[in-house]
Amino acid sequence: MKKLAKLYIFIVLLFVLLFVISNVLFSEIQKRNNENTNILLNRIVEGLQEKYDQKTKAYDSVSQLSEIEVQEIIDEYMEENQSILSAEYGSSSLPDKVNFMSVEAGNSSVALINKDDHSDKVWAFKSDGNIIGFVIFEYSDRTYGSLQLVLNLCLLAAFFIAIGICIYISHAVIRPFDKLSSYPEKLSKNEITEKLPETKNRMFGRFIWGINMLSDSMQNKQKRVDELSRDHMTMLTTIAHGIKTPVANIKLYADAIITGLYQPDGQVNESDAEVAKKISKNADDVTELVKELIDQASGTVVNFTPEIDSFYIEELKVFLEEEYSNRLKMLSIPYSFEVGHNAIVKSDKSGICRILSQLMDNAIKYGNGGGISVSLNKEEDGYYFVVKNKGEVLSEKELPYIFNSFWRGSNAEKTGGSGIGLFESREIAQSLYGDIYVKADKDAGEMEFDVYIPKF
Repeated sequence: MKKLAKLYIFIVLLFVLLFVISNVLFSEIQKRNNENTNILLNRIVEGLQEKYDQKTKAYDSVSQLSEIEVQEIIDEYMEENQSILSAEYGSSSLPDKVNFMSVEAGNSSVALINKDDHSDKVWAFKSDGNIIGFVIFEYSDRTYGSLQLVLNLCLLAAFFIAIGICIYISHAVIRPFDKLSSYPEKLSKNEITEKLPETKNRMFGRFIWGINMLSDSMQNKQKRVDELSRDHMTMLTTIAHGIKTPVANIKLYADAIITGLYQPDGQVNESDAEVAKKISKNADDVTELVKELIDQASGTVVNFTPEIDSFYIEELKVFLEEEYSNRLKMLSIPYSFEVGHNAIVKSDKSGICRILSQLMDNAIKYGNGGGISVSLNKEEDGYYFVVKNKGEVLSEKELPYIFNSFWRGSNAEKTGGSGIGLFESREIAQSLYGDIYVKADKDAGEMEFDVYIPKF
């Protein structure tokens, strides 16, 4: 969203710059046009003045021509010089009409009444140093003020259109995609199991459909991997138990030979004892090898590498609300997500989210719909995230095995699963130097899981 805010600021500054530059350029062009027009009109008036003086000299007895005669001089001059003036000053600078208005001759000085924002221009016309009238230059399309107003209105309209387009793109494209963009990352980290909700936005229809197909494919493959891992572990456990008794017997016989138990006189046979020691050592090696195979097989079930970073506890609440609030509402399960103290946690947020996701999924699957509550809090020794759910409570005999790999409780007979979720959650918690504890309250009919993450 910060990038979007910067985009809005950039657009506003861009249009402000365009507004300023366009008005400055417009004013400069208007000023140059007025200067060019004034030069042209001065030249025309000088030419008319010269032509008028020549004509008055032809009439010795007449010192001043009539208004009609002066107008004839003007029309004749404009007709003779129009092409020349147009080529030199531009056709836009030429007036549409040039008229003469006579006044009573006098010696008083008359100032020009022209203004830059007026279409018509008026020049004083003199005879023998006295003003005898005014030459009026009429223009039909020199309304610079109106043009500038239209230009500014167009820029303002373009500004609002651009802002409107940006707002539409923000609401229809950027914000929805920003929400969707985090889903593949969460999916790859196994933080979420919910599908993306369908929307009316056609822009992301195929994307959502494709991501949901990818989610289904990944879940099916993960389920198959869990099944294979379980079969693999079962096979290793069977082999371990099958080897355990023979190896123990071999070691027992070797120890008996070493002590001379099978000698008639009870004395140790050194050569036999030496061989028996080697047999005993090989038996120990076989036992250790089986143990390593089982440990390695168990370790490959969980794929997690901690990435320590700082975040607020409130972010975990936001994660739970985004992933589970709609789902719980649809299932009509009462729920509450509470933050006791919004402290900064220095740990792996993704790993903690995976733990909380697993506990929430179990609470939904194995609970009776009576309610789920999550409390996120900070204590002196670390952080505690507690998930409680109403439902069938496991017996005290089952609780010690609840975090074993591929182990499923008595309440899981009619519910699908692999028995790896809680094992994985505890492995992640222990990778973060924490742990998970389970409590069963039969009186309240409630299961409780406490996740402990120490301070770094």
